[in-house]
Amino acid sequence: MQQARPRFKRKFSLRWRGRRWYDPNERKVLWSSLCFILVTALVRLLIVGDLLLYPTPLAAKIAPSRGLSGTAHDLSATGLNHVTASKEVCIFCHTPHDSPEGIKGSVPIWNHATTSQQFLVYSSPDLKGIIDAQPVGPSLACLSCHDGTLAMGAIHELPIGGGQDDYSQATGGVNTTTGLMEGTGRIGRNLSSVHPISIAYRDDLDKSLRPPSELQGVHLYPSNVRGAKVQCGSCHDPHNFGIKGSTAPFLRVTKEGSTLCLSCHLM
Repeated sequence: MQQARPRFKRKFSLRWRGRRWYDPNERKVLWSSLCFILVTALVRLLIVGDLLLYPTPLAAKIAPSRGLSGTAHDLSATGLNHVTASKEVCIFCHTPHDSPEGIKGSVPIWNHATTSQQFLVYSSPDLKGIIDAQPVGPSLACLSCHDGTLAMGAIHELPIGGGQDDYSQATGGVNTTTGLMEGTGRIGRNLSSVHPISIAYRDDLDKSLRPPSELQGVHLYPSNVRGAKVQCGSCHDPHNFGIKGSTAPFLRVTKEGSTLCLSCHLM
């Protein structure tokens, strides 16, 4: 009596255009066709440059616009660090009229006094971009309060209601006698241990940096192009407090998963 043929022992083949690609019993592979397809795909990728592109940046979790009213940058009578009896908010940084000389070319209608402090800037033999001898532009504007040498109310055009030189009721990180910033917000003059600022962004020299066209959320000055400057405002948005636990205080992109760092830097 003839024994039944074992199940799953039937020959089968995968055919394409009448040609056998693979037979599990005969162990035959048409390598020429397979190799041709793979080589063609690789050549196409090289021609269009797909293999030469940097990895796509992480989807930037950008802070939604929430403004600065009621935050640490609100120095009005109702603000977190109020230093005046006035209810004006913008006046401590900007003025619509008679903006003085200085950094007004890079900071629109600048109204606060500008620091003349000499800073110890970041230095490293591994840096590819050129760092300015001293901070300039938007970074200088930030340091005019955060270096701790100028009073928060040291402004040119005074707010309606005055009181900018009476800090007895100041709150938060403002000294009630001098009006100077204190606490964690006071950076001082030593910038050697913080992220380089007033430095040219050169992804062509440092391949660990993303091309400017890939940057999401973060901002180079004056615009996201090669050679533009990394400033304090590249990572911080002084007009937008952000979301607590994510982009607050004043971060342009969340630090979750190091997204802020990876917005510019490749791992």
